[in-house]
Amino acid sequence: MGFLTPNAFGEHAILKTFALQQLAQLRTTVHGLTTEQARLAPTASSLTLAALVMHGGAVAVGWSASAAGAPGTPVLPEDLRTDPTFDSLLADGRSLPEVLAFFDRCVEVTTANIDAVGDLDVLVPVPDAPWYPADLTHWQARWCLAHISTEVARHTGHADIIRETIDGKTSFELNDLAEQADR
Repeated sequence: MGFLTPNAFGEHAILKTFALQQLAQLRTTVHGLTTEQARLAPTASSLTLAALVMHGGAVAVGWSASAAGAPGTPVLPEDLRTDPTFDSLLADGRSLPEVLAFFDRCVEVTTANIDAVGDLDVLVPVPDAPWYPADLTHWQARWCLAHISTEVARHTGHADIIRETIDGKTSFELNDLAEQADR
């Protein structure tokens, strides 16, 4: 899935397509790297590509599960229950192939969750967390699905900078390399 998000028709399909395209872009940032390179923090930030990839996958699962499970509690598969905070993920010692296996499973579950959302208007309870306004009680499922694209795009931008710092490769070049490898 290259740089341009594929065309889609209907709100649900568009939200799904944008979320999956952003996830694919995030995965592309580690194309051709070693585990050691994916664990480098070459910028002023402590973020690594491995941590960003795992965080992006975990975030997509969490938000899509919230939308799919609404108005009830989201259900996360046992193998994807992880602490998505960067402190936890920076300490995670998985190899790059293990990171990608986790990420690919996250994309698989995210896709199924998005497909399970039957009503984009359904209200999703806002979890109790100090960073959410106290008076905010619900989002619509469409907001949760749109938020996946926003959150993953933000972190893909971080990943692009880190990757370019590691070896000079940009997202255009990486998209081409990834597409060639998939043929």
